[in-house]
Amino acid sequence: MSQPGRPHIMAVFLPIAFVAIGLVVWLGIRGKHDPGAAQVHADFARVLAALDVYRAEHGSLPEEGDLSFLVPKYLPEVPKDPWGHDYAYASNGQSPFLQSYGQDGLRGGNGPNQDHTNHDGHAVLKPR
Repeated sequence: MSQPGRPHIMAVFLPIAFVAIGLVVWLGIRGKHDPGAAQVHADFARVLAALDVYRAEHGSLPEEGDLSFLVPKYLPEVPKDPWGHDYAYASNGQSPFLQSYGQDGLRGGNGPNQDHTNHDGHAVLKPR
């Protein structure tokens, strides 16, 4: 029980905790802003749709390499990421893996240098 005239510890602690949590979330979101992410995932959606049609016609996907096997029948051209780099492609024959290494073209990074894959919470081509 709190003493008269002294604020209850929770009345002081809770507002400070909410401000601290909000600040951590805001800084985390702010630090990860990536203006190219929307274009990367739009490209992934187009490529995944083309890969789905290719797989339906051929029974499986090539295991790795570039995406030139999709041109011109499935895509008019092989897209580049927003920074001019080729997308990395690999597959187990059924499930494709696409990746952009971000603005710097190197693995890892934050903000515009952050890597993106088709398995990071966006549309994924389902195995048949």
